[in-house]
Amino acid sequence: MEDKIGYIYVLTNPSFPEYVKIGYAINVDARVAQLNRSECTPFAFKKYAVLPVASRLADKNIHKLIDRFKPELRAKENVNGKIRIREFFAMSAQEAVDILDTIGGIYGEKPQLFEQTSEEKQDQKMAEKVAIASERKSPFSFYKCGIQDGEHIVYVHDSKIVCTVASDREIFFDGKKTSLSALAKKLLNRKNGVQGTLHFSYNGEILSALRKRLEDEGKYVSNKNGSTTTKEAVTTTDNSILLYFNQASCKWSNDGFLLLKGSRISLTCSPSSSDWVKKMRITYKEQISNDLITKDILFDSSSAVAAFVAGSNRNGKICWKDSNGILLKDLLVKGK
Repeated sequence: MEDKIGYIYVLTNPSFPEYVKIGYAINVDARVAQLNRSECTPFAFKKYAVLPVASRLADKNIHKLIDRFKPELRAKENVNGKIRIREFFAMSAQEAVDILDTIGGIYGEKPQLFEQTSEEKQDQKMAEKVAIASERKSPFSFYKCGIQDGEHIVYVHDSKIVCTVASDREIFFDGKKTSLSALAKKLLNRKNGVQGTLHFSYNGEILSALRKRLEDEGKYVSNKNGSTTTKEAVTTTDNSILLYFNQASCKWSNDGFLLLKGSRISLTCSPSSSDWVKKMRITYKEQISNDLITKDILFDSSSAVAAFVAGSNRNGKICWKDSNGILLKDLLVKGK
C-alpha cells in the first residue's frame, strides 16, 4: 500500500482486559502517550498491533463492520440520558488482530504485533490479582445476567469450546460440573488463579464486560426465571429436566425433548444413517446456521434428538446425561 498516512491500532489495558480499543492515528506512540496521561485508569494502555493504511477514517470502516455483525461488542454508556458510543470492543486482542489481518489482506498488508515489555507483564499480573480479589468478594452470577440453565457460553480463545450453564455459578463441560475460573485455569494451563469471566462470552459479549454493562444500566439483578432450581440442580422452573450430549443441551418434559437454541450439532450426516435422520436435517435447515441451532426444536424421543445432533443413528437413552453425568436410561429407572 503506497502513500500510507497513518495506522489502525489495537490497544489493550489491564484495567479492562475484556475490551480492546480500535482506532486510527498518524503517530500511534503519541496517541498512546496521550491516553496514558489520564489518571482515570490505574494501568497504562499497551500497543498490541498496528496496520498501515492510506485513509484517515479507515478505522471507522472496521467499526461499522463489527457493529453490523456483532453490535453487542461495542462499549456504550449512558451519560445524562444520552448513549455514548466508544471505540472499545468486547473481544480478545487476537480477535481484533484477525480483523486487521483480513482488512490488510485486501491491500497486501500485514498487521505488526508488539511484544509485552517486562513492565507491561507486571501490570497485567497485578491487574489480574485485583480482578480475582474483586470477583471473590462478589461472585459472578449467570442469573443476574439473564443467562439461564441450559444456555451456552463460548471460550473466547477457541470458539469450538462451548460450555453449558448448569446453575447460577456453575457450568457443565466434558460431562462434569465446574466453575468458570477452574475451567479457564485448566484451559490456559495456569498455576495461579484466573478470572474466569474474562475468558468466556455469551452471545459474543465477554462475561465480565456483560456484567459491567448490566451493572452500569442497573440491570444486574436476580432473575426469577433462573434463580430457582430443585435439589438435583437439573430440574428447571417449568419442571423440565436439562440433559446434555456433546455440545448440545435439551429440556426433557412431558411435551418431549426440546433441543435448545445455541446447541451445536455435527455438520454432516453419516452415510450409514437412516433416511429419517437426513430428512430431519432438511426439515429443520432454517433453524441451523453452520453447526449452531438458532431456534429451539421439539422432538418426540431422546433417540430422535440425539440422532439429529450426531447426524447418525443413536440410542438417546445412553447419549443424554443430566448435569451430574447420570444417563437418561438410569434417570428413567429411578422414575425421574
